[in-house]
Amino acid sequence: MQSLRIGVLADTHVPHRLPYLPPLVGRIFTGVDLILHAGDLDEPDVLAELGSIAPTLAVRGNWHLRHQPTRSSPHLPAIVHLHLLGQHVVVTHGVWNLAYGAFLEFQARVLGHHERLNDLMIRSLQRRFPEADVVIFGHSHRAEARWVNGTLFVNPGAVCETPDFELRPAVALLTVHTSGAEAEIVYLDEGIAHDFTG
Repeated sequence: MQSLRIGVLADTHVPHRLPYLPPLVGRIFTGVDLILHAGDLDEPDVLAELGSIAPTLAVRGNWHLRHQPTRSSPHLPAIVHLHLLGQHVVVTHGVWNLAYGAFLEFQARVLGHHERLNDLMIRSLQRRFPEADVVIFGHSHRAEARWVNGTLFVNPGAVCETPDFELRPAVALLTVHTSGAEAEIVYLDEGIAHDFTG
C-alpha cells in the first residue's frame, strides 16, 4: 500500500520561548516525506532548518498579530489545502481572527478551561472544513489526535514547553494512505531535557 510519512509540529516559538529548535525534532522527523508546521513560528529561520530535513509547508499563527516580531511571518498563508494520496488534508493554526483568539484566551485563562480548547477548536474546524479527511491545527499547545465524524483532527502540541498549563512538549507523525490516515503523538520532554544539558 502506498503511503506518505509526514512530520507535524506547531507553536515552536523560536526564539521567544525556545532559543532554537531542539535537535530531537530533527531526529524524529528523519526520513519523513513532508513536514507541516501549523503556525506560531515566531521566526521564519525555523522553516529553513526544517526544510533541510524534508520539504516543508507552514501556515501563519496568531503570535505575530500580537507581538509583531521584526522577522515574523505574516506572509505565510492562513490555511493550506493538500490532496495527498486521495486524502484532503487541511493545515491551519486554528485562530483566524483576533476576536476568536481573544475568546479562546478568555476560555483558557479567565475561566480555567484550557483542557477544553481543543474541543472548542475542533467544533469550529468541523464547521469550517466539513469536507476534510484530516485537519491539522495548533494554538492550544495541547497534543491530541482524535477522530470526529470521519475526520482525523491532529494537534501536534507545542515544541516549546507550556509550564503554566503543565503541558508536555510534543510533535506528531502522520501517515497518509490511499485508504485513510493515522497519527501518533511523540512527546519531547525527555529529549528536550537532554538536549539542553551540558
